[in-house]
Amino acid sequence: MPKLELHHRILIALVLGATLGMVLNRLGASGALDPTIVDNIAYGGKQAGTLFLRLLKMVVVPLIVCSLISGVTGMGDLDRLGKLGGRTFVFYMATSLLAIATGILVVNLLQPGVGVDLAALQATVEESGKKPSVVESDRSIMTILWDQILRMVPTNPIKAAADGDMLPMIFFSIVFGVGLSLSKHDGAKQLAKLVKVGFDVMMRITMWIIDLAPYGVFGFILYTTATLGAQVFAILAMYMITVVIALGVHAFVTLPILLRVLGGRSPLDYARSMQKALLTAFSTASSNATLPLTMRCVEDEAGVSQKTSAFVLPLGATINMDGTALYEAVAVLFIAQAYGHDLGLAQQIIVAFTALLASIGAAGIPHAGLVMMVIVLEAVGLPTSAVALILGVDRVLDMCRTTVNVWSDSTAAALIDRYDRSLGDASDSVDPGDEATADSA
Repeated sequence: MPKLELHHRILIALVLGATLGMVLNRLGASGALDPTIVDNIAYGGKQAGTLFLRLLKMVVVPLIVCSLISGVTGMGDLDRLGKLGGRTFVFYMATSLLAIATGILVVNLLQPGVGVDLAALQATVEESGKKPSVVESDRSIMTILWDQILRMVPTNPIKAAADGDMLPMIFFSIVFGVGLSLSKHDGAKQLAKLVKVGFDVMMRITMWIIDLAPYGVFGFILYTTATLGAQVFAILAMYMITVVIALGVHAFVTLPILLRVLGGRSPLDYARSMQKALLTAFSTASSNATLPLTMRCVEDEAGVSQKTSAFVLPLGATINMDGTALYEAVAVLFIAQAYGHDLGLAQQIIVAFTALLASIGAAGIPHAGLVMMVIVLEAVGLPTSAVALILGVDRVLDMCRTTVNVWSDSTAAALIDRYDRSLGDASDSVDPGDEATADSA
């Protein structure tokens, strides 16, 4: 019997985990099964998923460092690095703004916060015990902007690596790669080769870990479905529908149009190439943890140049959070509607701009968007404690928005790679069709 492909095993794990989790939740709620047993099983699933996530995070920092340094040194002409960086940044900012605009448009059309029973929702939150620790702060938009700029430059690269702080690690790796390319020392080429070997080794280790993905997916989905009750979903149903519709428009309309028109690719075929990474992003709700698999899919399945993906994808996993930016805008406007505050055009523009800045600084880990949402709420004078009202359904929506984040990063890699090939900048890029022809020969 042939071995199932990884994406098939992930799908099976998703279905089995969700089914078992919902059965356990129902048995525990009805009293047919001791709730302690349900909690213990759910906890075991969460720990199994966490173990898989820790294994992925273990390779993220060395993989990104080796990937970026080898990508920069492999470009040869450093003028290309500036062009590549400029195009990448413009694309990421443009798609994030499109995502935010989509979210604001949908939430204004559907008005999910109007008529929400805040008392019932608050009672549900208190019963579930889901109360985030919200840090009060008073930060202007300029403060946020300067914080992000300063945060990009590490005072201690080793500490940044140990803390998993990706933005300063990306900055340092690019600077180091540029310095290595400009070095006239005899050992510079040898060091560049050593970094390339390190990248190959890290990719091999990554694929060993990714083979365990179905077990991690099963554990996370089991925990999520077994612990979340139905009541909070009923109260926040319209809010969830609004978020999903907005994310769907961006993922299934905006990005595919860009992929087809500017990237010259079939969105459906490209999505098939990325399905392993997208399923892993959905289950782990972490774009950083999914990054190794995203790079593997983009290069091996979609035929994007390693030089392009090595630069575009690590940067995207840190600063390109289309789904997160969209979600923050929708959530803030939902909260405003629920509290009876009618935000005007000027305030909604503030929400959009602040959400963009906050999404750039959001870590690629589960629930990072909630922390950054505090900043957006403060920008328009809404109570930061309102974050607790949507915490119950955040995990499910986090899975959705992380998938959109990864899909946007992947789309950027395809577009920028095509543009480089058209200029003759990425001669080593391999078209998927050409690769298939070579294999058949």
